[in-house]
Amino acid sequence: EPAINSGYHFGSRLVIKDNFLFITVGERGEGMIAQDPTKHPGSIIKIHLDGKIPKDNPKFNGKSNWLPEIYQIGVRNPQGMDVSPYDNKIYLTNHGARGGDWFGEAKYGENYGWKILGWGGTNYTGTKIGPKWKPGFSKAIKYWVPSIAVSSMVIYKGKEFKEWNGDALITSLRDQSLRKIKFKDNKFLDEEIIFKDKIGRIRDIQVHPNNGKIYFLAGDSLWLMEKS
Repeated sequence: EPAINSGYHFGSRLVIKDNFLFITVGERGEGMIAQDPTKHPGSIIKIHLDGKIPKDNPKFNGKSNWLPEIYQIGVRNPQGMDVSPYDNKIYLTNHGARGGDWFGEAKYGENYGWKILGWGGTNYTGTKIGPKWKPGFSKAIKYWVPSIAVSSMVIYKGKEFKEWNGDALITSLRDQSLRKIKFKDNKFLDEEIIFKDKIGRIRDIQVHPNNGKIYFLAGDSLWLMEKS
């Protein structure tokens, strides 16, 4: 709520953590609505699996003007989300404007700043949005300027590429790439482009829970990545 007639910025990723459902909601192209905690667009929602409201959500801990189901605000179009099997934290990717894509952690009661912050990007007209970051707002682990059109992500755990365990695997639309991000304690350490411009615009990535092989949804096809 509110319902918005828009074909933009749906977000709409879901993960389950500790019997809670977390949901990303894009700001539907409405910009500053992401700063309004009385509305859903531009937020991350946390509810029980049966739909009830958790009694420890931010509204009940100093954020009295927030909707009771909202966990965090200030996102634009978060198209990837995963729970790390290593630290049990939730990580997400957020599609910026003309630049300003990012990868970061979902943080209780915090604000990623859209559209006060531009995360290093600009409007599509070229006009400035705001600073990359400033104190008082959540800070991402990794930013991309210019934009790679970041899409989905997973925290890798598996046998097939065991040397990647604990790293974030992040996909993109614009350069059709798979990127591996090494990080620790919310600090960016290294980025490696695994491949680029090979299978089309990548919409989703999943890791097989038994063998660790990686599946992609790209273009109109399903792709498999395994060691040769």
